[in-house]
Amino acid sequence: MTVTRGTAEAARVCPEPDRTSPNGDLSWLLHRAAQRIKTDLDEKARGYGLSGFRDWIVLAALVSGEKRTQLAISHEVALDKTTLTALLDRLERDGFIVRTVDPHDRRARVPEATEKGREVQAALQDCRDGVENAMLDEFTDEERNVFQHVLRRLAFGDGDGGLHGSCM
Repeated sequence: MTVTRGTAEAARVCPEPDRTSPNGDLSWLLHRAAQRIKTDLDEKARGYGLSGFRDWIVLAALVSGEKRTQLAISHEVALDKTTLTALLDRLERDGFIVRTVDPHDRRARVPEATEKGREVQAALQDCRDGVENAMLDEFTDEERNVFQHVLRRLAFGDGDGGLHGSCM
């Protein structure tokens, strides 16, 4: 099928890349790999009362390191502030986090994981490890190390890793 770029149909029709090509379509392959992991982890996160694995990513950011403002967290997890605010509203409503006023800027809020949030974060960290290990079972330790090294370089380059946009 020939599709003219820029048409409404072109936006809906995206042929599957040739999986036999040695070079393949890297962006498609990375996306599909991420989808496989995310599908499994979304299901596990919903089992703990979260809306999906992205909630866990935010909880993990809150549990690690020192207290930070919502804006700092949005940069860290690569979510725009509007999306993060809605996500935090839901986590707060469900008892996974609390937010306090930043003592240095009364307009800013500082989210923190509650005990419930820390427990769910820890449980889902174990789930994440299990899902990743299951996906990588067929690889040798050396292949895993090389794969993770290459992914880090792709994700962060040789710089500071400053990224923008949604991480998931």
